Amino acid sequence: MIDLVRYGNDLVLTVRDEQDGKTLPEVLEISAKTGYLLQQEKRLVLNHKPMDILHILHKGERITIHLKEEPLDYTPADRACRVVYEDDWIYIAHKDPGIIVHDGFDNKDTFAAQAAAWQARNGIEAPVRYIHRLDRETSGLILFVKHPLFQPLFENMLRERRIHRSYLAVCWGKVRPGQRFHWTDPIGRDRHVSGRYRVSPSGKPAETDAVVLLRDYPFVVLKCELLTGRTHQIRVHTSHAGLLIVNDPLYGRSTKDFPRMGLYAYKMRFIHPFTGEPVLVQDKPDPSLRRFRGLQDALDQYQVRK
Repeated sequence: MIDLVRYGNDLVLTVRDEQDGKTLPEVLEISAKTGYLLQQEKRLVLNHKPMDILHILHKGERITIHLKEEPLDYTPADRACRVVYEDDWIYIAHKDPGIIVHDGFDNKDTFAAQAAAWQARNGIEAPVRYIHRLDRETSGLILFVKHPLFQPLFENMLRERRIHRSYLAVCWGKVRPGQRFHWTDPIGRDRHVSGRYRVSPSGKPAETDAVVLLRDYPFVVLKCELLTGRTHQIRVHTSHAGLLIVNDPLYGRSTKDFPRMGLYAYKMRFIHPFTGEPVLVQDKPDPSLRRFRGLQDALDQYQVRK
């Protein structure tokens, strides 16, 4: 275990126990290339001397890492995103439906541009680095790192299922509260419809757990947890199982009885890699979910996995 404290652009790392022969890049999960760059630029200091990146860490050592100042890489939007969690290394922000995270251009109408506006207002002069995305019409929580140095570690956490993301899905379907699903159908691109995905034997492995929370005719509400992160994964898995997300333009069915697409990234939890403490962040309930009485009680009653 390590302790990591940030003082402006300096990180002070204290090794609390022996690291079984690990080096700094292995502990922070950064690439060898990044490690050597830190060494070449003399941004690693051990005992007041430049540190060799291949140095084996030992209990009690204190290492200072000088973070390089880098400018914002997005033009800030006119309004900043709403941040629901923040510490020295990351922040988690709420995305509204109808906005794309990033479109490949310097576009002020993206969520990345809103994140840039929040960083600028809070004195965080660093490139905008999101760890995952949400579809345009999906609302909810997105995780950002405050410096690119931390990006590989959190991406590894996501890939290795150390970050748990929970969603609510409003669907049509003849299922009962408490019914559970474990979908493992592989997902690939639909060759016939641009931008659409489908269950395919030649697709990438995908895994989703779900439980039915309640019925409110004609809808049901599911709680879904991603075990992998394929594009449109929940939307594809639910539709393949005959549970059509309301107002999903690609996989569901439209209705005027519900105001938006019924998919919400409402909760995120993980063990913080630098503090060892559990982090649990839950978004505010979307106004469109107020029609479902007893939803909070159902969330407390039904877990995705027993």
